[in-house]
Amino acid sequence: MTRARDVANLIGSGNYSSTTFTATAGQTVFSIAHTQNFVQVFMNGLLLDLTVDYTSNGSAVTLTSGAAAGDEIEVVAYNTFSVGDALNQAAADTRYVNTAGDTLTGNLGVNVSPTAALDVRRSDADGKIAEFHQNGGYGFELSSSQTEARFRSGYLQAMSITTDAGSGAAEQMRISKEGYITTPNQPAFNATRTSSQGISGATTLVFNSVRSNIYNLYNSSNGIVTAPVAGQYLFTFKSLFYSFSNSEYLDLYSYVNSSIRNRYEQTGNSGFHTQANYAEIVYLNTNDTFKLVANDRSTGSYSMYAAENHFSGRLLG
Repeated sequence: MTRARDVANLIGSGNYSSTTFTATAGQTVFSIAHTQNFVQVFMNGLLLDLTVDYTSNGSAVTLTSGAAAGDEIEVVAYNTFSVGDALNQAAADTRYVNTAGDTLTGNLGVNVSPTAALDVRRSDADGKIAEFHQNGGYGFELSSSQTEARFRSGYLQAMSITTDAGSGAAEQMRISKEGYITTPNQPAFNATRTSSQGISGATTLVFNSVRSNIYNLYNSSNGIVTAPVAGQYLFTFKSLFYSFSNSEYLDLYSYVNSSIRNRYEQTGNSGFHTQANYAEIVYLNTNDTFKLVANDRSTGSYSMYAAENHFSGRLLG
């Protein structure tokens, strides 16, 4: 005789079944489908020992010694199971961030479905977005309102912007804690003339002594400025010219590349030096050139004096 109890629903997805046989004299084999070795076998209520008292092969349980007629053999077969809605370690490693350090892939959003690698949003109209601090309060914060975005340093700190200048990091701008702004590497130059330069017809003015020349903005051998970057440039010039006669003229031209940009007229005064002053803001594209040219419209000759002269320029932005 055989009895079976299916208790699959008693413990969720982990389940087992119990089957009871009434043995015939000397019976050893009791047929029952099961997962090999995932069984318990009872004879007349006593638990038998696997391998010592019986073996299992997935389709039957075989007793080591034959049963007596009428013995009750109960076989409890256990099925394999998994815990519902649980992640194994491999799945968890790809889903959750490790607090000891990890790498994220894809975009990360805070309060928003991200549209960038890091997308942080606030629902209020004005407030901090992020803070970055070391111990002691040193750091900075990002915040915004409906009218402005703010980048603030903390704890009486200066701010600096550094870029890779090829041979190493170089500071390009600094805002002191008092609010002073310095840009040490902005293209700029200041040059003067150490000897008189004769003017005959249209002559490029050359200032052969360079006092400062950041990014080699000025070429002191030919008098030409070459813009390293596009932007607005401020140029100033001052010099004395001499050997004028009454009613003679000196024209001063500014050139961008090969085209005249502006013309300034100077009137001579016999026996005296004539001072020429110039200031102009010029937009230059990258690699555009700029120069000053003096043009002799007189019947005599004249020269740029070797003193009290300078030519300066700098990138405004």
